[in-house]
This record gives sequence, structure tokens and C-alpha cells, in this order.
Amino acid sequence: MRLQALGLSVLISIFSLQGQEIQIQILSTTDMHGRILPTDTYSLQPMNHGWAKIATLIKEERAKNPNTILLDAGDTIQGEPINYVKTFIYPDLPEPSIEIMNALGYQAMAIGNHEYNFGLENLRQAQKQAKFSFLSANTLVEKTGRPAFDGYRIFLSGNIKVAVVGFITPWVPKWDEPSKYSGLKFEDIVQTAKILIPKIKNQEKPDLLIVLIHSGLGESPGNIGDENVVLRLIDQVSGIDGVVSGHTHQPIAQLYKNVPIVQAHAYGKALGKITFNLTRLSGKWSVTRRVPSLLSPTDQTPLDSQSLALTEKIRELTERYLDTPATNLITPLNAQWSRIEPSSIIDLVHLVQLKSTGAELSAASCVFPKVYIPKGPTSIRQFYAMNPYEDKIVTLKLTGAQVKLWLEHSATAYGFSYEPNLFKKDVPFYNIDFMAGVGYTIDISREEGDRIQSLSYQGNPIDPKRVFTVAVTTYRALGGGGFTKAVNFDGEPIFISSQSKRNLLFKYVLERPNLMIPQVSSWKMIPMIDRGRLLTK
Repeated sequence: MRLQALGLSVLISIFSLQGQEIQIQILSTTDMHGRILPTDTYSLQPMNHGWAKIATLIKEERAKNPNTILLDAGDTIQGEPINYVKTFIYPDLPEPSIEIMNALGYQAMAIGNHEYNFGLENLRQAQKQAKFSFLSANTLVEKTGRPAFDGYRIFLSGNIKVAVVGFITPWVPKWDEPSKYSGLKFEDIVQTAKILIPKIKNQEKPDLLIVLIHSGLGESPGNIGDENVVLRLIDQVSGIDGVVSGHTHQPIAQLYKNVPIVQAHAYGKALGKITFNLTRLSGKWSVTRRVPSLLSPTDQTPLDSQSLALTEKIRELTERYLDTPATNLITPLNAQWSRIEPSSIIDLVHLVQLKSTGAELSAASCVFPKVYIPKGPTSIRQFYAMNPYEDKIVTLKLTGAQVKLWLEHSATAYGFSYEPNLFKKDVPFYNIDFMAGVGYTIDISREEGDRIQSLSYQGNPIDPKRVFTVAVTTYRALGGGGFTKAVNFDGEPIFISSQSKRNLLFKYVLERPNLMIPQVSSWKMIPMIDRGRLLTK
């Protein structure tokens, strides 16, 4: 009788689970880059972004559904001045974003490429501070081929077993010099996933498998080694229930082949959310509904007091650093028009690059177009806005022919002069370069590859065979923006600065109590672009 009763009890338990339903939500952030307050660090204008507001949304959403997995898709510990100040001036203080994430109960983070900007040792310190997992399945120890970080973790939410698998864009070597990731190598994401995901499905038997990836949508079919691979990954690897992505800073909430994809808007402009409804049938959980969405903070979203308290000290120290007096600026620096005409703000970058390297030419990328520094007394805050990243300055040897190809590649960022959109949407401002030390005309009425006209050096047509020393950033030298590929450069820099480009800029500015920017650029665009055309965009 006891055995019969026990058997009956088991049967009742099994049948009670049949038809059981549950809702799981995956909340996510990405590319926070250290933003905490809902203001722009440089202009001090209010903006609905940052940890202080996004933390409020996270707590509100979790209160609605405790069956929540909280994830971050990377580029978290670098970007804002607060990250630089913590790392190099007050290294004994905790990393602010990690402090907030610990308090919020994050479960995993995919390592982003910018996590390496301050070096591998700094990344490992942040990892030790974190009470959650750092995931990067396609990052290996170069000597042994063994994983450098955890590839995945298993979490239980409600009665649901969730596998979270992490990946990083393999383009880390294009963003940082080798010393920043010494001893590591980065494999193709899809090739790694083809081996790892079936293994997880077979061994762990999760009810849901989520890919947490610091890589954007990309293209399908794409190629091995691509920077952005989400679509290619879904096409080529089965068993993926959802994708939480990052890296490209774009807000994404969509279904692709019935797989939900979210990419939270960068800097905390939106929180990513995937809602899964699951039903248990025949002893197995099945997804019956999947909804990707984005939740954005508003003017009415209150600030999270816990996030503010945890970061109060380092924020105060950072403000003190940013308010350090810099120089008396004789003429204003305005990046707004720098893509259509020579500007003092780009000339300042050229001057810093030429002075620090002794090169004959300088190739400088555009500064964020909204940067404006008025004449008069200035502070470090204003010049920091010109270069928020950690790239250094290097010298390359390029022939006159390669100089022209470099400029032709930059000119592909523009549409034709008669088209309504002057700038191509898929080319970011920082992948447009201008050169000092040569004179030239950019004719955007001509076909790509034939837009650089009247290229000259010291008043004479440039000699295609002459070798020039050219100052560029490490980002460019390592392949960023495709410039080295476009000019078929496969050499090594003959010089690399010991300091970052930003700190060399500070040095140049602070050495001059009164700063006048001499014109060093000599180029023009034809047909002439009316400034009003930019104002309407």
C-alpha cells in the first residue's frame, strides 16, 4: 500500500507540472562606458541616460517579475573620465560601474573590447571586484589554447534552467596595442559557438540558451573573423533562444528567424528586455512566446539613491580633476563644420601629433561634431571631450601614393554632392581623416577613388614614390576604419608614444597659458557645402 501511495504521489506531481506556465525576463545593459549621472559630462546638459536612471528601471522591472536574469554585454569599465581617474589617479578606489552592478545583482557580463583599454591587469582587478561572471568563450591563452575566461554559466530562474554563453568581438587587436592583451588571442565567434553551444545543450540540457555577445548584427552570410556577427551566428548555429548584444551602440529589439535580439541603447539610454513565456508539456519546457523590447528612462525617472551613494567619492574626485584650469583660448574650437572645411579643433590635434612624433604629415580623425570650446578660460573637462579614448600616437612610413589612397578612403564617407545626405550613415565621424602637411581638394562630385585632386607637398605635386613619415593613432595603425587595408600597409610603426593621445593633448595645452591655434591644414571641399545644409540634418 505504501508503494502504491508513493507511486500515486509521483504521478500526481508529474501531472501537476503538465501545462505549467512561467514567464522569464532577461534584462540587459551594454556599452555603459562608465556613465552614471543623467547629464553630459562635458557640456553638463541634462540627458536621460546613465546608471542612476537605468538602475531605477532595473529595480522596477525586477519587482514586476522576480524571474529575472540580469546581464551586461560589455564596454563597461572604460569611457568616462571617472574610469580614467579611478584607474590612474585613485587606483585603490573600487571601479564604480562594478560597484553598481554588484549592488543590482548582475549575474554575468560579456567582456567588451574597451575593457582592455587600461590593460589586462586592470581588467583582472575589475573581475576580482565583481560578484558576477565575466564571460568570453572565444578568448584563449595564446600559449596553451585554454580559455582565458569562463565561456558560459548556468542560472536557475524559477523552475527554468538558463545557460548564458558569452563572446567578444575578435577585433580587440584592431582597437588596442598588443601590450594591452598580452598572452591572449581572440577566435572567431561563430566557429567557437559551433563547438561550444551543442556541447552545452547536450551536457547541461538548459531550458533556455542565451547568447551574451559584445558584437553587433553584422551581415549574413558574413565571413570568418568579422567584427559583428549576430545574424551570421543565428544562421549557422542552432539552439539559440535569444541574443543580448552590444558593441555598435545602436538600440535593437527585433526577431530574426524567430530568435529575439536586443541591444540596449548605449550609455544607459535604454534597458534591453526579452520576455519568454514557457509551458511545460511532456516533461519539457517549451517557449510559447518571445518578445524583445527596449525601455527608456524619461525626465520623470527618479535617480537611484544607492547608485549615487556607492559612487559619491569617486564622482567628487573626478569633478575636481575635470575642473582643473587649462589655458586661455584665443579663438573658439568648433567641431561642427570640421567635416566640410578646415577647422582649428582638428588643427590642434595635428599640432599635438606632429609635435609628439616629429613626423612630416599628420592624419587626424574628426572630433565629435557637437564639441565646442568657446574662447577664454578653459578647463581639462573641455579638452577631454576631444579624445575620450585611450589610443596613442604612432608614426607610419607611407609613400605619396599611399597618402593619396588614405585620403581617398576617407572621402568615401561622403555621398555625392547632389545627394540629400552628405554623410553616409554607416561611416561614423571618427572614421573620416584629414591630413596636415599636404594640400589637396576633395571633389565629392567625382566617383569614389578619384575624389582627391591637386594633392601637393610643399607646393609641388606629390611624388607617388617618395616615403613620408605620417603621425596617426594606434586605432588607425591597427586597422581601425580600414585605412591601412585601403592603402595596403603591412608594416610596423617606427614610433609609438609612451602617453595617450589625450594626455599629450593636455600637455600641449597646459604648457601654453594663452593658446592660439595656427592653421596647418590646407584642403578644401568642392562643390562648396553650405553650412545651413548641415544645420538641417
